Amino acid sequence: NNRILVSQGLKRMRAGQLQPGLAALFKAAGRDPKKATAMDLGFILGPRLNAAGRLADMRLGVECLLTEDTSRALSIAQQLDALNRERREIESGMQEQALILLESIDANDAAPGIALFDPSWHEGVVGILASRIKDKLHRPVFAFAPGEGGIIKGSGRSIPGLHLRDALDLVAKRSPGLLIRFGGHAMAAGATVNAENFEKFRESFAQVAAELLAPADL
Repeated sequence: NNRILVSQGLKRMRAGQLQPGLAALFKAAGRDPKKATAMDLGFILGPRLNAAGRLADMRLGVECLLTEDTSRALSIAQQLDALNRERREIESGMQEQALILLESIDANDAAPGIALFDPSWHEGVVGILASRIKDKLHRPVFAFAPGEGGIIKGSGRSIPGLHLRDALDLVAKRSPGLLIRFGGHAMAAGATVNAENFEKFRESFAQVAAELLAPADL
C-alpha cells in the first residue's frame, strides 16, 4: 500500500499537482519537482520537515504542508531549510564528541547496555547519535541530553535480542521512581530521568541488558 501511495504521489508531483508547501520545499532545496523521486522525499524534503520537530516546533512543518498561501509556504520552507542546516551542524559536532568518546571504549570491554550523557548535547538529535553508536558497538545504546528543571531526556536504539521498551519496564520495576517516564517499542525508546540519577540508570540498564542478551547477540 505505501509503495502505491508513494508512486501515485510522485506521479502527481511530477505533473505539477502539489501543494504550495511541497513546491516551496523543493525550491528551498534546489530540486525540480518535475524530476521528483522517492529519494527526494526521504532525504531532501523529509529531513527539512523533521528539523522543525527536532529543533523548534513541529507545527511549522505541519503549517508548511497545509498552507494554501504561496508566499507563506516559501517563508516557512526557507525557515525549515535553515533549521535543517543547523540540525546538521549540531549533529556533526555531537558525532565528533561521540567518536572521541568511542575511541576510549573497546567493544569487547563495553557493557552489554550503554548509556551516555553530555550536557552540551541537543535532545532533538540524541536519537540519531544513539543509532550511530549502536551501529558502531553493536550494543543497545541510550544517549541523553539536558532538559529543563534538572531532568535529562534520553533516546535509545537497540539490537536484535533486546526489546528496549521491555528492558526499560524492568529497570522501572526494579528501581521505582528512577524513570520519570518512558515509552517506545522493541528497537527504539525514550526515557526521562533526573540528572542526579543518570549513573544509577546507566548501571541498572547495563545490568538488565546483561541478563536479557545472550553472548551471541553481542
